[in-house]
Amino acid sequence: MKKLTYLVSSLALVASANAFSHGMMSMMYPEDGAMMMSQAERVEMHFKAPVKLVSLKVVPDGGAPLPLSIDRSAPATEHIMVKLPKLAPNTYTVHWKAMGDDGHMMDGSYGFMQH
Repeated sequence: MKKLTYLVSSLALVASANAFSHGMMSMMYPEDGAMMMSQAERVEMHFKAPVKLVSLKVVPDGGAPLPLSIDRSAPATEHIMVKLPKLAPNTYTVHWKAMGDDGHMMDGSYGFMQH
């Protein structure tokens, strides 16, 4: 368990640098590196400027991306929320890609644990 905690913590540090690399994201839920004791029901991201969600994948460790319902035709917004299916205990990585109003593509990833 100590090795898993160390691995998740290390990955969280690397991933958080990637997720905030453009300085555009101001908040995320679940938080990067979070250990969720209650069920995570959504992925939520707040940006400093409106963005259009291009792609969002939530991938369990050792598994395939979860089925998510994403409206790619939605207008640009500063707040993105996508409902999650019931999560089994595991480590999850959130991969996102968004486009700013100026056409600039941004992407990042971060991780959390579901207990």
